[in-house]
Amino acid sequence: MRSLITAASIILLSTTSISTAAPKNIILLIGDGMGEAEIALTRAYEFDGDEGLFVDEMKDRGSVIVKQLMVDDPSKIEFAGESASGGTTISTGNRTSSGRVAVRAEDGSHYITILEEASEKGFKTGLVTTSIITDATPASFAAHAQDRYCFMTSSSACSTFNDTPIVEQMLDHNVDVMLGGGTNLLPALEAGGKTVGEKAVDHGYSVITKRKELMELASGTKTFGVFSNGHMPVEWQGAGGKGADIIAIDANRTVIFPEPVACEANPKHSGMPRLEEMAEFALESLKNDNKGFFLMIEGASIDKQAHVAKPCGTIGEMLAFDRTVKMAVEFAKKQGDTAVIVTADHGQSTQVIYRPEAYAGTLRRDHIPGLYQLLLTKGGNELGAYYGTNNINDQSHTGVNVPIYSYGLDDPEQLTGVIQQTEIYGVMSKFLFE
Repeated sequence: MRSLITAASIILLSTTSISTAAPKNIILLIGDGMGEAEIALTRAYEFDGDEGLFVDEMKDRGSVIVKQLMVDDPSKIEFAGESASGGTTISTGNRTSSGRVAVRAEDGSHYITILEEASEKGFKTGLVTTSIITDATPASFAAHAQDRYCFMTSSSACSTFNDTPIVEQMLDHNVDVMLGGGTNLLPALEAGGKTVGEKAVDHGYSVITKRKELMELASGTKTFGVFSNGHMPVEWQGAGGKGADIIAIDANRTVIFPEPVACEANPKHSGMPRLEEMAEFALESLKNDNKGFFLMIEGASIDKQAHVAKPCGTIGEMLAFDRTVKMAVEFAKKQGDTAVIVTADHGQSTQVIYRPEAYAGTLRRDHIPGLYQLLLTKGGNELGAYYGTNNINDQSHTGVNVPIYSYGLDDPEQLTGVIQQTEIYGVMSKFLFE
C-alpha cells in the first residue's frame, strides 16, 4: 500500500509540475538590412558615435554569417543574401535561393516554419512589420512561395510557379495578430471569390486601417491591420526629401561637396502607427497565462531606404527599431520566460566615409564615384554617408556579417561569437518547445 501511495504521489507531483509550468515566449526582431554600418550611421548621427542606442547595451551578442543558394544552381553558394532567403533561413533553419519563401530551392517543396510549429502546438502567433504585410520577411514565417512577390491573385508573380497568393496563406494560418502596410490587399479577390478583406472577416479578424482604430482596439482581439497602400511611409527623410546624390564637378573638374543637412520628419508618416505601437499591441494581445507565443517584429525600411540611398530614412527607421527592441526587452523582463532575439536578414550598402578635408588649401581624397550625402549630426558634426554599389537608384545588398543580440535565453552563449544564420532557428525551437 505504501508503494502505491508513493507512486501516486509521484504521478500527482509530476502532473502538477506540468500544469503549472509557465508558457515560453519568443520575440524575434529583424532589422531588415541592418548591418553594422547602418547601426554605426545611426549612432553617429543621433549620438555623435557615443552610447545611446539600446542595442549597444545588450550584453549577449554575436556575429552572423549570411549565405544563400544560387538560383540557377542551388548546389552553389552566394555570399550576399536577401530578405526572402534570409527570412527563410531564420524561420526554418534551411538555406534557400533568392526570392523563395520557406521553400526548397531545388524543387519548391515546403519547409515548416517556426511560426507554423508554434501554432500547431497551441501557441499564439503574431507578425508586425513596417513593410506591406505580405513582404518577404513576414511571408517567410507564414507562407510558402517560389516567388516572393506573389502577394495576391492579381500579382503576375503568382503565375510562374502557380503559387497560392501569400496574403491568402497568411490568413489561412490564422496568425493571431498581423500589422503592417497593405490596404491595397483588401479589395483583391481571393480563391473563393470574395475579397481579401471579406476573407479576413470570415476568419474572425477585426480589419483595421487607421492608427486610431489600433489605439482603441481591445488587446487580445484577432487583428489584421494594414495602415498604408503598400509599404508604410518612413518616419524621417533628408532635407526636402532628398537623399544621397552624385557629387557635382565644376568646369575645372573640381569636386563641389554638398553642404551638410539635418534630417527632418517625413510628413507622409503623419497618422501612421509607429513600429513600437504596433509591437506593443501585439505583445499585449499575445501574452496569456496558459499559452506561449511567437512574435516576429520587422523594421523593414532600414533596408528599403538604403536601397534608394536615403540615409536619413534609414536612421529614422533604425531609431524606431531600437526603441522597439527596448520595449520588447522591458516586456520580457516583466513577463518572464520570454526570450528576445534581435538580428538582421542580410547586410546593406551603407557606408560612413570621410567628410571633405583640405591640407594646405588643397582638397584631398575627393574622387567619389558613387552617391554621397553630407549630414549634420545632432551634435553639430559632419557625417558622410556613401552608397557605391550602384550609381543610379537601387543599391545592392552586401555580404557582411550581421549582428545578433539576445535576452532571456537559457543558454545565451548559443548565439554569441561567430555563428551561421541557420543556427538561429534551432535556438528558438529549443527554447519554445523543449
